[in-house]
Amino acid sequence: MQNPNGSSNARRDVDEPLRVARRLVDAVCTLCGSRSARHVYTKSGFELVRCTGCGLVYVRNPPTRGELERQYSFASGYHTVFRSGDSAESRAHAERAAEFLRIVRRHGGQGRILDVGCSVGFFLERARADGWTTSGVEISNDTAELARRRGLDVVTGTLEQAAFPPASFDVVTMWDVLEHLKDPVATVATAASVLREEGLLALSTPNIDGIFPRLSYRAAGWTGRWPHPEPPSHLFQFSKETIARLLSRSELEPVEILDRRIPLSYTFGDRSLLLREPARLAYAAVFAPVALLAPLLRGGDDMVVIARKRA
Repeated sequence: MQNPNGSSNARRDVDEPLRVARRLVDAVCTLCGSRSARHVYTKSGFELVRCTGCGLVYVRNPPTRGELERQYSFASGYHTVFRSGDSAESRAHAERAAEFLRIVRRHGGQGRILDVGCSVGFFLERARADGWTTSGVEISNDTAELARRRGLDVVTGTLEQAAFPPASFDVVTMWDVLEHLKDPVATVATAASVLREEGLLALSTPNIDGIFPRLSYRAAGWTGRWPHPEPPSHLFQFSKETIARLLSRSELEPVEILDRRIPLSYTFGDRSLLLREPARLAYAAVFAPVALLAPLLRGGDDMVVIARKRA
């Protein structure tokens, strides 16, 4: 059986809620500046810790900038499936983009919209067809080039490198981006600076304090499996409380937080994989219903957050 914490106290620690995992480590929290954190989990050699000051969960030993750049390239397999707009994955992302746009439209009309981490431009295409003036930023030049071939205005790099003028957008979006960033505090601050007064920041990110992540974490000592965190791709794990604190630092006020779930096939594997691996199938049989029903109990493992820039 896998020992996720690498110590004789591993099972006892896993049995505790995430907030009170025991072993203290020396780490600096980018959100509150605390230098104290508690060990949560080790996965693929990366250690997740929870800040004792604000509760933010993050990877204490993240990859280097060069390693991250290589990770987000076609050479590493990143988003190569999007080369075909007819793939099942492309269609699923296009449908998700349409849903995200409907959520944004509930809070604001048309105008200038910036999608940070826009990939090949699924959301931008939907927004442009809806009448928005669109721009995008994407760290992967491979996927950014695919977006540009679609006629979209997309800059390769980070939001900070793009250097947009202050107050130049009505809406900034970050769909499944925040958890990947090296410094989400700095990026959200930059997003706030390019928003006009009363403008919207809309984002989606996993929820570490959702019902499925918490229950499956408790079982990780016995199952050797905790699929929710995904280091080194995901460097941060937010909760509703820590995301609200992050936004507040940049004068952004949450106006809606929607409980959602990560697609079951993404968390547990597709049908063919489940049939090939009986242990995975058994795990899914226990926890998939939890993940499925959790949003109804306001404890989804994913969330969409809409925040407004204060005047």
